[in-house]
Amino acid sequence: MSRTQKLTPELIGRAIDSISLNKALVFIIAVAAAGFFFDSFDIVIVSYALPLIKLEFNLDPKQVGLIGSAALAGMGLGSWMWGWVADRWGRRVVFAATVLMFSVCTGIAGLSMSLGFLIGARFMTGLGLGGMVPIDQALVAEYAPARIRGRVSATLPLCWPIGIFAAAGAGLLIVPHFGWRWLFALGVLPAVLVFFIRRGVPESPRWLADQGRHEEARASLRYVGVDDATIERARSELAALPATKPEPEAKFADLFSARYARRVAHTWLMWFCSGFAATAFSVWLPSIFATYYHINLTRTLVYTFIVAGTSVVGRMFAFSLIDLFGRKALIVIGYGVAGGAALMFTQATTETALLATAMLYGFFADIGSLAMTVYTPEVYPVRIRGKGAAIAMGWGRFGGMVSPIVAGFLISADNLNYVWGLMGAFQFTSAGLTLLLAHETSRRNLESVAKPA
Repeated sequence: MSRTQKLTPELIGRAIDSISLNKALVFIIAVAAAGFFFDSFDIVIVSYALPLIKLEFNLDPKQVGLIGSAALAGMGLGSWMWGWVADRWGRRVVFAATVLMFSVCTGIAGLSMSLGFLIGARFMTGLGLGGMVPIDQALVAEYAPARIRGRVSATLPLCWPIGIFAAAGAGLLIVPHFGWRWLFALGVLPAVLVFFIRRGVPESPRWLADQGRHEEARASLRYVGVDDATIERARSELAALPATKPEPEAKFADLFSARYARRVAHTWLMWFCSGFAATAFSVWLPSIFATYYHINLTRTLVYTFIVAGTSVVGRMFAFSLIDLFGRKALIVIGYGVAGGAALMFTQATTETALLATAMLYGFFADIGSLAMTVYTPEVYPVRIRGKGAAIAMGWGRFGGMVSPIVAGFLISADNLNYVWGLMGAFQFTSAGLTLLLAHETSRRNLESVAKPA
């Protein structure tokens, strides 16, 4: 056994695949999952504040749409920016910096005294939020054994609707009694994660080995229970396999080559379409209930709280099935049924029908969303995993940025049914693209998945 031999991402992947779920892995997963919880909490609290913000600043639907879009615009740019940072300087830097940025800026948004200040604060919040999701997802995927990677990776997006559920509950308890500003003050809490928890998470060993930092990679592996003996056993197993033609190292330019065209086209378009539909639903639903269907504020917040709870159940359902049925089937079924539910809104006229349809939509849309979030970083090789996943997810943020503005124009023109129709069309597109273009990644080693077809 020689400590002088180099480590490779493929060797590290095989060694990691031999370990079981242990306390160190659980800690990494839990810290990343907590980040997802606060990420979704901070991104959607504006939805539950919008009815009062609209009254305080005397806003029309188009201006309300700008508030909803500001954070998504920041998230789109943040995804791209932080993806570069993660691949250049490591996942751990982004792991800490992004959660601090979105926490502080959320608190600043609560101090807004004008529409412009609020939009600016929400944009800066989005810059931090946009980088956290893809990089946290990539880091956890790079630590997870292949046989349980689906459920391990799914733990993070499982926490997303739980954050929304908590935001809805906080909105119900705080907004009617204390106003919308105190809701934003709660968003500062994630900053605690940066100083007391996230610094304890080690760098990805796959990334370290790719950078030639082999001793640091060994230290990260030891943290999760992979000792030198396990590494050498994995080396022997790889040496016993039939020789294969070496793959050239992945470069950023490969994202724009024919080798990766299929997965790039699929992930970018899927994220844009689903992001458009998801944000139109989450940002506008409370305002639509309150202003378009004239449901009072308290009942509106109760209904959105129920819908958020249904979304949590949907993600828990997907979490339990993702390694059994795979990512592809859950994306197709989830987004396909959600598209049908979006069209059902055009025929829902009573409060009961609206609530039931919203619950159906939230349940299945979140099934598709969880599977999509797990799937995306898996299909890119380690050297460009941060940028690949971040750019794909960034397109989702830009889809989300566009949708509140489009919805605002349509609602102001009394064309709400067109909003539901667009949501349905985009969800059907996500399901169709996945059916035609997706590679199943369940239970496969990350390095084998990342090789172009």
